[in-house]
Amino acid sequence: MKKILLTGGHGFIGHNIVRKLENSEYTPIIYDSRSDYDGSIDNEELFTLNQLRKQQFSTNVIDYNNDILDDLFLNSTIKEHQPEIIIHLAAFPRAKVVLHNPQLGCDVILKGLLNLLESARKNNVQRFVYISSSMIYGDFDSNPNPETASKNPIEPYGIMKLAGESLVKNYNRIYGLEYTIVRPSAVYGPHDVVDRVLSKFIVRAKNGDSMRINGTGLKLDFSYVDEVADGIILAATKLGGANETFNITRGLERPLHEAADIINDILGTKTPVIIEENDGKYPKRGALDISKARTLLGFAPKVNIEEGLQYYIDSL
Repeated sequence: MKKILLTGGHGFIGHNIVRKLENSEYTPIIYDSRSDYDGSIDNEELFTLNQLRKQQFSTNVIDYNNDILDDLFLNSTIKEHQPEIIIHLAAFPRAKVVLHNPQLGCDVILKGLLNLLESARKNNVQRFVYISSSMIYGDFDSNPNPETASKNPIEPYGIMKLAGESLVKNYNRIYGLEYTIVRPSAVYGPHDVVDRVLSKFIVRAKNGDSMRINGTGLKLDFSYVDEVADGIILAATKLGGANETFNITRGLERPLHEAADIINDILGTKTPVIIEENDGKYPKRGALDISKARTLLGFAPKVNIEEGLQYYIDSL
């Protein structure tokens, strides 16, 4: 069988991809450090999440607990298994981790990426799939925002992810390493960390604490994790994904205050929503144009935020 190595295979998106690959023609190989992201995730929460995520796939999955910054072990792993495809998901669950520790962000996002690209090049990997972010666009200048839109990231995470895209493309131009770049947005769903926006809203609504929104009129393209995993697998395995960049999202924008209202409706709570002054640290976003992914990959997301939040809350 063909093999796919996934960095971050125990992560939020990664474990869903592993689960799906087990029922496919591809054998998944996990390479994950199980990091607490510089203390941004409580150790108890991290342990619980890892246990829940491991339950989603079989105990037969090849699973390495190591860091992409360990280039010697990384290269020996790739050399041993000779995966046809690498899906590089290992990064951070929130952009604010990089905002608070840019040095760590640079090490993981750029040095770790370089280690992977070098190993892929040396071991004749057929395709390198880089999971980027919609944060690379900065403030959206179109609605919906296509892959060709201007890219002016305003915070360290987006800047480093965009630099990573450039590095990946250069390995294709110079060394012929085939690539696919994927840009997700506002991914949510079961087994997520509690520090992401919708997860925080759910916890606050349950506890009767006000749900706080950083600025008026904020909208995001909320994307259900199961469908994002489907999109990444399509991007990694379809011929149409070769040397292309894709927005892999729901393709619809929803205001944050509407998401908060939906959570209140599902839980039967009346937790107040408070709009705070925008601190300007993060870009103004909205919907992404997914027509390219629909055409070249057959990507067809269907889960709206009402359904996705119901699934998420039911899983808790």
